Amino acid sequence: MLSSPRMARRHYTEKKQALTAAELEAFRKSLEALTLNQLEIEYKCYHNACRYDAMRLPSAKLVQEFVQIWKRLTKVKSAGADVGY
Repeated sequence: MLSSPRMARRHYTEKKQALTAAELEAFRKSLEALTLNQLEIEYKCYHNACRYDAMRLPSAKLVQEFVQIWKRLTKVKSAGADVGY
């Protein structure tokens, strides 16, 4: 007899918690000290960590950090566009 089809199960090993408002503000402050090159490197690392994977989802904390890096990078690049970057 054939067994019934089963859906794949996702295994979540880490707890999915978001950053608190204070932690998010501290992370924003830490990004202000980074150069454009350092921001681009961080962006690529977080982008890679947040990419789609059928076996796992990125944590809320990781996505929040990625968004903050993206915001800071776009702000720095738009400010730098005026001075010939």
